[in-house]
Amino acid sequence: FFVSLDHLLTLHQRKLDKLQVLKKSLLEKMFPTGDYTKPQVRFKGYTHAWERRKTGEVTNRYDNLRVPVAANLRVPGNTPYYGANGIQDYVKGYTHDGEFVLVAEDGANDLKNYPVKHAIGRIWVNNHAHVLQGAEGVADNKFLCYALKQTDIQSLLVGGGRTKLNAEALTQICLSMPDVKEQKRIGNIFKSIDTLQTLHQQKVDKLQQLKKALLEKMFV
Repeated sequence: FFVSLDHLLTLHQRKLDKLQVLKKSLLEKMFPTGDYTKPQVRFKGYTHAWERRKTGEVTNRYDNLRVPVAANLRVPGNTPYYGANGIQDYVKGYTHDGEFVLVAEDGANDLKNYPVKHAIGRIWVNNHAHVLQGAEGVADNKFLCYALKQTDIQSLLVGGGRTKLNAEALTQICLSMPDVKEQKRIGNIFKSIDTLQTLHQQKVDKLQQLKKALLEKMFV
């Protein structure tokens, strides 16, 4: 029985590792670092030239709707409460409703892999994350999320102990972008990989918890 559990754990971990390698390779080829206008790999059927566009030209920013709430004043609910590094809590109410890209303004816990999150639906965002939304018919939000993740944001930060990404610096970031149809295809591909990674990670975690619980009860 335990050998079977170990076998399942190994299978899911291998699949997870392969997905991580695949995603890393695709990201590096599709969003190479530096001033580029053409990726190293493209999906079949798309021939439209990639163009350099500033983030501020292809997005709308909704930082004005952000509302910070101290932990002891938050009303528990089902709405994700976002800070610089992602979801911090779940609260009642919301500040934004739609599809957005959240980029840490200050308080990022990893400057090299800078926090950039894709969020859909009703969310509550505090004042430590910029809120962007791709302009309709121009920029796909999922594509923007992955493109910004591959950007060297660390070099744009200012400040000492608590570094900050100013709104002006964010909107001046240059991204290479195809037409919106290809953006959607690219965004959906990477989102699918992320979903598969999450599923396999959840299975690994559950199997590890099951194995640990059974071992503790069987071999007291």
